Amino acid sequence: MYRILHRAFCTAAEPATVSIKSISEDLYKEVKLKRLVEKFKKASDIDRFRKKKGIYEKTVRRLAGAKRFRWVCDILEHQKQYSDISNEGFSARLIFLYGKSGMAKHARMVFDEMPQRKCNRTVLSFNALLAAYLHSRKFNVVDGLFKTLPTQLSIEPDLVSYNTLIKAFCEKGCFDSALSVLKEMEEKGVNPDSITFNTLLDGLYSKGSFEDGEKVWGQMVAKNVTPDVRSYSSKLVGLFRENKPDEVDELSREMEKVGVKLDLFCIKAVVNAVIKCCLNNGDLDEVKKCLG
Repeated sequence: MYRILHRAFCTAAEPATVSIKSISEDLYKEVKLKRLVEKFKKASDIDRFRKKKGIYEKTVRRLAGAKRFRWVCDILEHQKQYSDISNEGFSARLIFLYGKSGMAKHARMVFDEMPQRKCNRTVLSFNALLAAYLHSRKFNVVDGLFKTLPTQLSIEPDLVSYNTLIKAFCEKGCFDSALSVLKEMEEKGVNPDSITFNTLLDGLYSKGSFEDGEKVWGQMVAKNVTPDVRSYSSKLVGLFRENKPDEVDELSREMEKVGVKLDLFCIKAVVNAVIKCCLNNGDLDEVKKCLG
């Protein structure tokens, strides 16, 4: 009863002049993590604050990065006292944040508790749970949940669901299974997007399955999905692994023609591939050039 009255009072007494931006800046500047947790929980009483996903993500990422998982649990469990917990989107956010912190069991607990709070479980929370286990590197669990939960809960997996499953298979190195998911998507009438293809291309090209990577590239073009910077980056990695300098030059010219420029993330991936290629060839001078 006290909590109910407390929340009602806080909501009614919430000043119109409260600046969520100033609260966010204060949390960002707070150097003591215990104090950060206290401030975050206090700010959570404000309805407008609870709608700011970015603040939640930054705070949880900071605590998880410092391996303060007990405090991650503290601020996320604190959220269950608010009426928002009956909203699927809010619950899905908690599931996702637990997953990003590598706390998949806690994510599953939030998912399993949803019916008790009269909160529907649709493909939204299903996807959040898949992502939680993916980020926690529980790849076999992702596969298991995909096989069982849709039937149990009468959920139809969507594009995000399939992309998550493909990512899990690629992370495991099970590329045949990942490619079979692409085939299943076609049978189900789910059109793959750039994320689908880039996930496959990155896995195949980087792990030495160059021929399969080329086949997926052909499927991507056939589906009218335009290759982007990540697509070209993955293919460059594959070409360097296969030691195909002429094709590297050809692809580079194509990238220049279509106006695709590598970002820092992609440059790092390509440079690492070049270094591995040079090491395999015993060309230490080229490695020094790359590192220099």
